[in-house]
Amino acid sequence: MARSVVTPKVLDELIRAKLSGEPLCKGVKPLPVAWRKRNGDGCNWVLPGWTGDSAAVLACTERLRPYLATLRQQFDVPEEG
Repeated sequence: MARSVVTPKVLDELIRAKLSGEPLCKGVKPLPVAWRKRNGDGCNWVLPGWTGDSAAVLACTERLRPYLATLRQQFDVPEEG
């Protein structure tokens, strides 16, 4: 399946919207989505990290894992360089 190309800002907004509805993610914030060179057949972007309490980050990232996997299957960002 071909991925739709969206800006990193759109992905950031989708991720923040999902976070806002997750009680486990209170105080957790994602770093901005960044382009990366495609590695095999995967998407061309990465969420480089999170800020917040380490226990909350761990719980939140586990909770959001399926959602982020769906975003990675559906979207790419514009190519750089």
